[in-house]
Amino acid sequence: MSRRTKPLLPLATLLVLSLTALRAQAPTEVQQIERALSVAPEHAGMWIELAAAHARAGNKAEAAKWLEKAVASGLDFELAGNPAYSALREGPEYKALLTRAEANRRVVDRSRVAFRLVEKDLVPEGIAHDPKTGAFFVGSLYKRKIVRVGKDGKATDFTAAGQGGLWDVLGMKVTPPPAPSGSAPAPAGGPASRTAGRVSSGSTSTRGSSSASTSCRASRSPICSTTWPSARGARCSSPTARPAWSTGCGPARPPSTLVAPGTFIYPNGIAISPDAKRLFVADFTKGISMVDVATGQVRPLPHPEKIHIAGVDGLYFQEGSLIAVQNGAGAARIVRFRLNAALDAVEAEEILESRNPLFVIPTTGTLAGGSFFYIANSQLRTLDDQGNLKPDARLVEPVVLEVPLARAAIP
Repeated sequence: MSRRTKPLLPLATLLVLSLTALRAQAPTEVQQIERALSVAPEHAGMWIELAAAHARAGNKAEAAKWLEKAVASGLDFELAGNPAYSALREGPEYKALLTRAEANRRVVDRSRVAFRLVEKDLVPEGIAHDPKTGAFFVGSLYKRKIVRVGKDGKATDFTAAGQGGLWDVLGMKVTPPPAPSGSAPAPAGGPASRTAGRVSSGSTSTRGSSSASTSCRASRSPICSTTWPSARGARCSSPTARPAWSTGCGPARPPSTLVAPGTFIYPNGIAISPDAKRLFVADFTKGISMVDVATGQVRPLPHPEKIHIAGVDGLYFQEGSLIAVQNGAGAARIVRFRLNAALDAVEAEEILESRNPLFVIPTTGTLAGGSFFYIANSQLRTLDDQGNLKPDARLVEPVVLEVPLARAAIP
């Protein structure tokens, strides 16, 4: 049986690679990408792929139109050095676009190294923080285990590889242990501070020492990549081929369908508003959507045309904003989308980190102590489709970066 793991490339890239392979049989490359774009019309990464296809086909005006759309959205992508656009280089439209595209290529350097992990072959995906002890938990796709990193920076195995049937570890969340009915909260350092952590994987679980319950959804199918707590209990997302979004992931609260299967294609990041009434969901087709928890209604998150919200992996709510890890459209970056007072539209954006030389597909993060801690170099492309290391994989130490989230002036 092959291992089930997260797709190793953003879906837009997978589609383009598939289109390249099918070019000989397909009517035209342009038509193939147009079909993909009809499913994901807001994906800025697909706009530049379509522009490149038009350029290769000699359709200079169409190529320039899609490049204009991408540049106007603020997308940071390679234009000057990309041979796909060589047919456009002599035209005046290209020169004007090049100037504006270069202005989008911003280097933002605000992060510092929080810690490194010596196991180069972890291929980390999920990360969680325990506010009581200050420890971090990092999940491994390749080794199928969870590593605990203490405040002193020392890393130890929270679970052994495959312990209790644990598979590829994706999303994790640390939640405080429930207080006994009718009892007062335990004092700091008391029994509650040493509650056994629980790692849930399908129908199996393992336990280890932690100050909180660590909930990790990493089953064979469906894959539940993100969990989040609320006053109504834990919830989870299930990004399978036709995902159904559920509430109440846990033995005390059986799942119930919130969003119908097929609503999202390749959903990844998810965040919840403080009142637990609205979910923000990032997926390939729609960018970021809002889900009404009470009704299950799904609506696109409005945003200015100069801001692109596609290609988001990790997504987190923080003081009226969404912190997003974008790795599927243009250059990878960490960005803060400021929401309006009603929390139903993006007003502005602030790039927190971009073009960091340590980036090798940054994936997910966690909020802690006024900062955002995130996996800078997941190295997902070192795994093949079965979740095994490729023979030519060149691995480096996984790095977790920290970027402060002090309120900044967003224009």
